[in-house]
Amino acid sequence: MSHTHRRDGRSRRRGGRNKARGRPCGAWGAALALACAAALTACGPDGGDADAAGTASDAPTSSAPTESAPAPSGTGTPAEPTQPPPPTSAAPSASPKPGGIARCETDGLALSLVAHGQEMNSKYFDLRLTNTGSEPCDLLGHPGVSLLDAGGKRVGEPATRSQDGAGDGGPVRLRPGQAAHATVKTAGEGVTDGRCWPEAATLLVYPPGSKQTVTTRDLAGLRVCGDSFQVGPVGDRAP
Repeated sequence: MSHTHRRDGRSRRRGGRNKARGRPCGAWGAALALACAAALTACGPDGGDADAAGTASDAPTSSAPTESAPAPSGTGTPAEPTQPPPPTSAAPSASPKPGGIARCETDGLALSLVAHGQEMNSKYFDLRLTNTGSEPCDLLGHPGVSLLDAGGKRVGEPATRSQDGAGDGGPVRLRPGQAAHATVKTAGEGVTDGRCWPEAATLLVYPPGSKQTVTTRDLAGLRVCGDSFQVGPVGDRAP
């Protein structure tokens, strides 16, 4: 009987060992089951977070287009406005030389007025410009003619231009001592019923092309009437 007791004791001891060994296995099995469940949740057949992460990483990234500022048209300080170029044409000579000869200047001319008679209703006078220099010179065109009173004020208006006289409009060459002639014309007193300008004291003349004047106090009886006062171009002979 004592032998049987020992066997039972051994059997009991062996069963206790098995139970002790079975406990750790059960705990590890539970932990493993929980880990598998978690893994199935994360890596389940639906894709879950893994598919979402893959979709997010595979999606193309886009950004709004950035407009660049237009490039400046120039650099540095702006150029100053270009100034227009100076004219290339030469200014006209102050003393034109018709026919290659110098124009007659006032310091080499003497002025005189000679009565030339009356024809029809007009009175004529010969205005003479004589070359007092030592070289030939030329005159071309109409002289400017005015009358002045004793105080130097102008009487009436300057003479208007006409084509009376022997001048043909061409240049007149004066050798020393020669004169150019221009015809001065006014209306006769009888025709105008005495409507005449006041008597003048001086005849003032601008030679053609000149800004200087020559004068004479010998008017040869000239008195402008009927507001008619005219002068023709210079010529090489008296009218």
